[in-house]
Amino acid sequence: MIITITYGVDADLYRADTKHDVSLTTTEYVYRNEMLVHLQVGKNFGIRLNDRLKQEFKRAPALPGEQFLFKKTYNRDAAKPITQSSFTEKLNSFDMSQTEIKREILEEYRYTGKDSAAYNVQIVITEKDGVMAAVIDFSDTKQYENFIAPTWLTKN
Repeated sequence: MIITITYGVDADLYRADTKHDVSLTTTEYVYRNEMLVHLQVGKNFGIRLNDRLKQEFKRAPALPGEQFLFKKTYNRDAAKPITQSSFTEKLNSFDMSQTEIKREILEEYRYTGKDSAAYNVQIVITEKDGVMAAVIDFSDTKQYENFIAPTWLTKN
C-alpha cells in the first residue's frame, strides 16, 4: 500500500538549506507554442541509473550531467535534444514576461524515524509561479507514521 501526502514548501528555508540530495531537476520554459526543457542530472541519480542499466544491459552509457531539449507544444512527439548554445539562443528570444516556467525537483531524503529506524523517501518538489509544493509517496503506514519532515516542509 502506498500513501501519498502533499506538503507545502517554505521556499526560503529550502533554498537556504544546502544539504539537498537532488537526483533530477527539470525546468520547462513555455512561450507561445514552443517549449524548452533543461534537465540536470544529479550525481546519485546518474549512479543509480547507470547501475540499473549495467544490470539490465550489461553495459552503462555515459549519462550527461545536463540535457537541453526543444519541442513545439502542439506536437505530440518527444522533445528533441539541442545544443546548449541553441537552447540559450531560443530562450533569449522568449518574452520572459509571457513565459511560463515550471520546475520539478526529485530529491532523496534520508532520515531517522520516530522509531529510530533509518528511512529513505523520494520527494517530488514542484515550483510554478513562485509557489513550491512537495509530494511524498510512503511505502507503507509504518514509514508514514514514523516520518520526521525536514524543516522546509509545511503541512497544507
